[in-house]
Amino acid sequence: MLSLLQEHEGGGHHEAAPHTIFTKIWESVKDTGLGKLYHFDDPELGQFWFDAIGFSLIAAVILVVCASVATKSYNKIPRGIQNVFEWAVGLLRGLVQGFIPGAQGDTYLPYLGSLFLFIFTMNMLGIIPAFRSPTMTLSTTAALGITTFVMVQQYAVRATGLVAYVKHFMGEVLWLAPLMIVVEVIGELAKPLSLSLRLYGNIFGEDKVGEELMNLGRWVPVQAPMLLLAIFTSFLQAFIFTTLSTIYIASKVVHEGGHGDEHGHDDGHSEEKNAHGAHH
Repeated sequence: MLSLLQEHEGGGHHEAAPHTIFTKIWESVKDTGLGKLYHFDDPELGQFWFDAIGFSLIAAVILVVCASVATKSYNKIPRGIQNVFEWAVGLLRGLVQGFIPGAQGDTYLPYLGSLFLFIFTMNMLGIIPAFRSPTMTLSTTAALGITTFVMVQQYAVRATGLVAYVKHFMGEVLWLAPLMIVVEVIGELAKPLSLSLRLYGNIFGEDKVGEELMNLGRWVPVQAPMLLLAIFTSFLQAFIFTTLSTIYIASKVVHEGGHGDEHGHDDGHSEEKNAHGAHH
């Protein structure tokens, strides 16, 4: 398994990782007991794994600080960073409710919105000199895919109930249940794998090209056009990952949970109409 991960994350290359702001720290940690435990001493991928953790923490801190600043003095007419965050929330809400209508979509917006902002921030870090996108390592994108997988299963159980959730894996024909369970489980496991590989492949290729151009140009910024493209692809890949995650959640909760919410709203309107008629 480790060799397979090395083959994918190393992209078939055995060159040393470019220096980053964490290189010195990695060199002092890799040969310790903790470094060996987490394979930071691996000659090919140890620094990539260490950098992925470090830059993921930086991305998380950036988002926490930005959120604190945006909500410190909340204005009815948004300005500055508050305006940016409200625009992002509006965009993400429209995306989620496009697949999960009404108030039910707002239930999943906190996770999906956080997912988008976290991935976008991690992608953007690779544009900064001496920084690296954590999403260019398969270990990071696999963690995102597995987290989404776990969240989706939780949402599905909560929306449909445990019995209905298990029945979904068994199919409609009882005697085919053993086969259907295997097929459904394989299909479920393929989804986080697909999510993680798609994000990893695009960001790894983008960052690798940028690094090669930087080495080729030396002091001449030949990588500048690639960096401009990277800003767009950083947004695009975060948007795609979030959209696919939204569709994944919708496939589990809309048919069962969505109709219940809609009926609940309809019943509320009916009661209001009846009360209005009784008043007259």
